[in-house]
Amino acid sequence: MAVATTSAPFGIARKAKGANRKFERKVKSWKGKVGTSHGKLRVVRSRALVDPWSISTETIVGQLFAASLFPYLGFLYWLTKPRKKTKVPGTSLFGFYFLLVFVFATIPAGIYAKVHYGEPLANVDWLHGTAESLLTITNLLVVLGFRNATREVEKKQQQTDGKQE
Repeated sequence: MAVATTSAPFGIARKAKGANRKFERKVKSWKGKVGTSHGKLRVVRSRALVDPWSISTETIVGQLFAASLFPYLGFLYWLTKPRKKTKVPGTSLFGFYFLLVFVFATIPAGIYAKVHYGEPLANVDWLHGTAESLLTITNLLVVLGFRNATREVEKKQQQTDGKQE
């Protein structure tokens, strides 16, 4: 019985004629321990949950991008809810919320780049530049808000120092 692997998920190997001899011996030595034969398919139990050769950076980045949204929403909730404790400047808080505009604009831009150009968003300059400009606006809002808040605190300290003298 000659068995050759396919790139099918979950470690499914199909019977094929003329498979590599080394591979045949290896599969036969695993026969009782690893898998069972069912008709024309031999199911091989794999120790890995995912085939390491089928993972691409695009799939990992997409999954991390989607998963990072939930901690960020928690961060925004934390900044907004106990407003008196965090004392986040309004402009900076708006900047943190504006980052969601960047996120939700990047998703359709990435889909458009993939569908119309067959490239990831990073390779379509005009779309990538537009998306990054939203990120730049976000950064400016956050920095300006904290800069203004720092200046206000410094003015209050100077006023209190002047009154004490």
